[in-house]
Amino acid sequence: MVIYPVPVEVTQARIQLLVDQTAKAPAKTISDDLKAVYHAKAVAEEAALVNAQTEEPSLVDVKV
Repeated sequence: MVIYPVPVEVTQARIQLLVDQTAKAPAKTISDDLKAVYHAKAVAEEAALVNAQTEEPSLVDVKV
């Protein structure tokens, strides 16, 4: 599992979902909000993986 700071986009999508749920918005709006949260999380995770792969490998050589 990749651990990374929660990006602003994910937080904003979650807040919008909470606002719409509290306001008892139509089901389609809530569904769209959920899709936005999942999409923001996927983009953030992909970016974190790309950044992790581009970092230089460790200089520690472990032999088993």
